[in-house]
Amino acid sequence: MPEYRDEDGGTRSNDRKETRWNIPIPVQIKGTLRDGREFTEDAVTADASPSGMCVFLTVEPKSGTEVQVTAPEESFESPARITSVSTLGTGMNRVRLRFPENRKFGRTTAARKYVYDFHADTWIGYLFEGAYYNSKHEPFGKLEGSRILSLDSGQILFTLRWDSLYDVRGNCVGHLI
Repeated sequence: MPEYRDEDGGTRSNDRKETRWNIPIPVQIKGTLRDGREFTEDAVTADASPSGMCVFLTVEPKSGTEVQVTAPEESFESPARITSVSTLGTGMNRVRLRFPENRKFGRTTAARKYVYDFHADTWIGYLFEGAYYNSKHEPFGKLEGSRILSLDSGQILFTLRWDSLYDVRGNCVGHLI
């Protein structure tokens, strides 16, 4: 499927209007259940895009319901409408949310910058407070200038140029989002 770079520095294929990032963003969802009871649940996104996100919740809200989404690490808060709810098993539901047209989710203020491999459509690590963490959320390196050095050996793992990470052979391993 053909891909191209978009205005956010990501790639997208022709069948999507927006880039979708498969990254784990901590969020809090507040809303009302089918029986009218209010709920508040902390969750992590399965994916996110400027116009919405997918989260896994233990509660089962009704499709079409308005909820409030807060992503504290991203400095983002917005109302959202639940567009679909899929039961995955006992106590686990995939919930897709859509933000109003005038509210777009972005990562520009995020403290945690994910290293995203657009070809594989997944994240491989992230930079946070001068440290590089691998995909298991383990500290793996430290940022010194434009280089990421191994915590164990001090050797160069990656070089940071603009918004991309390169291995020691000069191959791009991912882009910061």
